[in-house]
Amino acid sequence: MKTLRIHITACLLLLISVAANAQYVGEIGLMGGVSYYNGDANSKAPFVENHPMGGAFLRLKMSTHWLAKIDVSHGTVSGDTDNFPENHFPFERVQFDRDYWNIGAQFELNFFKYGISRWDKETKRHTPYVTAGPALAVYQDWNGNKLAGNLAFGVGYKLKVTPRLNIGVEWSMHKLFRDDFDVADYGNDNLDDPFQMGHSNLKNNDWYSHAFLFVSLDIFKRRGVCRSYE
Repeated sequence: MKTLRIHITACLLLLISVAANAQYVGEIGLMGGVSYYNGDANSKAPFVENHPMGGAFLRLKMSTHWLAKIDVSHGTVSGDTDNFPENHFPFERVQFDRDYWNIGAQFELNFFKYGISRWDKETKRHTPYVTAGPALAVYQDWNGNKLAGNLAFGVGYKLKVTPRLNIGVEWSMHKLFRDDFDVADYGNDNLDDPFQMGHSNLKNNDWYSHAFLFVSLDIFKRRGVCRSYE
């Protein structure tokens, strides 16, 4: 009986510890910010012709530092060759604008052990992080729907306000594997390789970027297990 009481007491203490320092393996949130474009009509400058963007995401915790994220967002990009008069294009002024959906699946790496804990001194309520992974842009072109694969990567910073509430900021860039993201209608198809230099999956292709704030809530609590009899 004495041994049984010891085991029961150990399990109760473990349950109290889990309740006081709950571990969640999921995170669901909303994001909102701006989107912009880089390409033939804007080769380098960031945050030119910004437009509102927003979406939702789901994070899954794989370890104290690694997470997987799935996100869906809607954005708009536009460009105007007159914004950069120093670029001498072999054609007259060209403008475009485009709405699109972005579907992404990235991995995130927290620089610090992120969370709230009264026992683990290495755990911090804030952390910078980096993110990278594949994404898909879905949009409508003058001749039908288009799918454009891309590689997304970025940096962010997040803060745990309460044991379950998180806020943060992220800036991500999307490298498309095509050069006609800025060809929004039949009349501006000269933005597809305007200097006739050719392009491949790694060069002379278009980009779009997202800079946003987010708020999220931890979900899917991980249960503690009493291992007294193992």
